[in-house]
Amino acid sequence: MKRLLLVFLSLPALLQTKKSFGQDSTSKVSVVVSPALFVPVSIAAQGGFQFKLGHRFSLLAEAAFPVFYPDNTEYEKIRYWRAGLELKYYLRKKGLGQRYVSFQNNYLFRELTEEQQGRYFTKTQTFSYSNALISSPVLSSAIKLGVEVPVGKGTYFDLFFGAGLRMIFTSYKTEVALVTSLEPNRHTLLKFDDAWIYNYTLTRLHATAGVRFGFRL
Repeated sequence: MKRLLLVFLSLPALLQTKKSFGQDSTSKVSVVVSPALFVPVSIAAQGGFQFKLGHRFSLLAEAAFPVFYPDNTEYEKIRYWRAGLELKYYLRKKGLGQRYVSFQNNYLFRELTEEQQGRYFTKTQTFSYSNALISSPVLSSAIKLGVEVPVGKGTYFDLFFGAGLRMIFTSYKTEVALVTSLEPNRHTLLKFDDAWIYNYTLTRLHATAGVRFGFRL
């Protein structure tokens, strides 16, 4: 009898919880925010909107802008911003979280100013330079696995990791550039030194992981 009474008294709360999560599942738009890390090391604020496209798909549009620029002694000026799109496909729900597989494309604008002397590599030679404007935008793609975990009414954490490829399109504008060697530094897919020291387009492996906080409108 006591158990029956307890179930009866808790029924309104259970119905309200079910209603809340039902409202969350039918929300078409979410706001998402997260931190982002750039190289050279700098912190950015990232935010965007996620649009639900039916039962299985959603589209996430994000942009990231610097919170501050590092006090960098090598480069006198660093400018960057990033924008991207991610298409999510939700798997069958098991447990509390909603798992998904996604495909993401990002474009990173990146520009560095070096007023001192430096060195860059072409495919055939090594150059020394002084006073250079370095343009090094990046186009990256990745396949990701993630899970959206509800933490309250209309709110959730989005945890993810993935891997893919990125293409770096580097070019130099310098006042003086002199050939110093006919033996350039050889680039490989698994090399992880500064990509912008190579004055040509190159491809590298790309890894991504992080957490977002989402709020359903």
